[in-house]
Amino acid sequence: MEKFRGLYLKKAILVYNGFMKKLFILLLFLAVSLQASLSEEKLKVMLIGKVTKYVVWNKKNVSDELHITILNNPFDTLPQKIYANKTIDGKKIVFSYIDTIDELQDCDLLYIPKSAASQLDTIFQKLQNKKIFTISDIRGFAQKGGMLQLYFISQKIKLKINLQSVKEHGLNIRSTLLRIAKVIKG
Repeated sequence: MEKFRGLYLKKAILVYNGFMKKLFILLLFLAVSLQASLSEEKLKVMLIGKVTKYVVWNKKNVSDELHITILNNPFDTLPQKIYANKTIDGKKIVFSYIDTIDELQDCDLLYIPKSAASQLDTIFQKLQNKKIFTISDIRGFAQKGGMLQLYFISQKIKLKINLQSVKEHGLNIRSTLLRIAKVIKG
């Protein structure tokens, strides 16, 4: 009987250890996934700001502020943390957050998240004849008429630019950015 209890106890310990190893691996995977997700979101926010250095708005009223609007904010407070007390080309960065495209006020750049993919037609209609640079991570965004699409390949961020859309909105992109992006013409 004692031998049976000893074997039972050893088996229980092995099962418990196996379970704990699996749980540890699962938690580690979740932590790495969360970190990768945070890194991806941070990269997107950083790129939103960096890209503005290469966009030429051709506006008559040059402001000392750069207005960036984010639709359905997927970034929480990350933009404020990254750009707190910073400027881009000498301009103070001002973030606005909207839940619907109908709330859109005049801005320089609009970030459209994946959650707004089903609303793209409405968004593009609202942006007609406006000099607002659009950025999104929606699959096919550039082909559908968006200006700059962010996407990841092998954990590296890539850019796709719809040059025709950029020009139709009275904007220009510096050649430096065009050289590192995949450019489509329509």
